[in-house]
Amino acid sequence: MRLRNPYKNEFGQIEGTALFPYFGSEINVICRQGVSPEYAEKCLGYLEKVDESLILQICRYAEYFLRDTLENTSVGELYYGEGEPFPHDDLKGMLRYFRFGTLYIDKPPADAADPAETEVLNLSGSCDWWEDEGLQCLVRDGKVIYLGYFGALSVWGDHSEDYIGNYALYERRDELRRKAAERAAKMTAEKGQDGWRTQRFVRWRFWGLDVVHRLERLADERIAPGENVDGEEATRRLEGTYFFQLMKEYPELREESIDFWYECYCIEKEQDEGKLMEHICENCRWDVF
Repeated sequence: MRLRNPYKNEFGQIEGTALFPYFGSEINVICRQGVSPEYAEKCLGYLEKVDESLILQICRYAEYFLRDTLENTSVGELYYGEGEPFPHDDLKGMLRYFRFGTLYIDKPPADAADPAETEVLNLSGSCDWWEDEGLQCLVRDGKVIYLGYFGALSVWGDHSEDYIGNYALYERRDELRRKAAERAAKMTAEKGQDGWRTQRFVRWRFWGLDVVHRLERLADERIAPGENVDGEEATRRLEGTYFFQLMKEYPELREESIDFWYECYCIEKEQDEGKLMEHICENCRWDVF
């Protein structure tokens, strides 16, 4: 399958459309920078392999996402009042409440094992119970490895421990929560005063492991030595910035490089929030605002 009507968007990415055969409709396609035409064509071929089995997986995890949202928010009452929220007779009935609009094709990392033979899909779209942020679904070799709110995640990332935001792990949530607590207690006991690192990891982990590790490097390897403070103080300063709050609101900012993050941190610290916003608008790869 080939990309239809390809063009280079304002961020230097190749964008176009393709047929999503299972739904009989077109889907927008965005090729991340560095993706070759050959690899893009291979990934588009994976759309043709989407079958009933995979759709049922997706619907099951979407139902968990919906259930969790209804239990913890007032979305159901807001839209349905006293009626049954988001009614459906079976798993496929969930398809009435979410839809995929974009396929992202991510460049495989250099250390990926057999990327050419690994069938991956990075789908995003909208869902009626989580309208503000939307939905993201990551598939690897026919198995859903992530389904949850849109976080601009890579299909090549490690999402195996995100028991809070990844509904593909919903059935193991209690087990993973217990293991995380045990690891945190062990790390705190072993590191003593360095227990703040564990606490930091827990606060940030819902953004995905890749983002967490890069934020750790930003705090420990850039801010701490640059301002002659320890990692704990660097973390406190980072979390106190307006830029950090923007990262919570705009997932696209989490995809930027550590260099870009550090530039933003320094601009806000040395100038003001207005200059920060100006820098983001002029230099961010994404149309954030």
